[in-house]
Amino acid sequence: MSAVVLYGPPTAGKDTVTAALCSADPRFKLVAKLKRGTGRSDGYRFVTADELEDLRRRGRIVVETPRYGNVYAVDRLSLTQPQEQGLVPVTHIGNVTDMRTLLDRTRATAWLRVLLWVPRNVCKERSGERGDTDTPKRLAAWDETAQDVLGSDVRDLFDLVVRTDRTDPATAAEQIAHALVEAPDVVSREDLLAALGLDPGGHGSDQSASARRG
Repeated sequence: MSAVVLYGPPTAGKDTVTAALCSADPRFKLVAKLKRGTGRSDGYRFVTADELEDLRRRGRIVVETPRYGNVYAVDRLSLTQPQEQGLVPVTHIGNVTDMRTLLDRTRATAWLRVLLWVPRNVCKERSGERGDTDTPKRLAAWDETAQDVLGSDVRDLFDLVVRTDRTDPATAAEQIAHALVEAPDVVSREDLLAALGLDPGGHGSDQSASARRG
């Protein structure tokens, strides 16, 4: 496998786990997403509406997502250039549709597909601890992600599931680095929902669920 994609709700640790990966092994490189809008700049490259449209016309945009009043996008070159240099790009995706789009439009890339997860109450706690001023939006996004998982076709979509409320960042990074080499079996929908503690009949978090399956 030559690239990593992390999917998960707000506060699941996508940034933290990526930082742990990059710290443990310099081959890993965070893909700086394009961002049109305002707010946090860490991990993003701001572009204007005209610049984004130009990249669309040139076929450079692999996937783009409107969220929090901004537009986030992945530039194809941000994936291919690191691989040409022997690096492992790590990108973040927030919904199953975008995940499928990314995989479909980058068929030549062997992706390790990782789902990071925390229960809703942990999302709320972490958002407060890091000083977010828009925690209700983060919780709404958590709800959207849970519904996304429950309502989408996630059969054979993920190779690894990590509950970051039970796994420290260094250990999560080790699991991902190991899976990148070992190429684990994909996670079935049943095992996925059990690991996340999601009830197909609604939200929820089973605190006895497995922390990792795959």
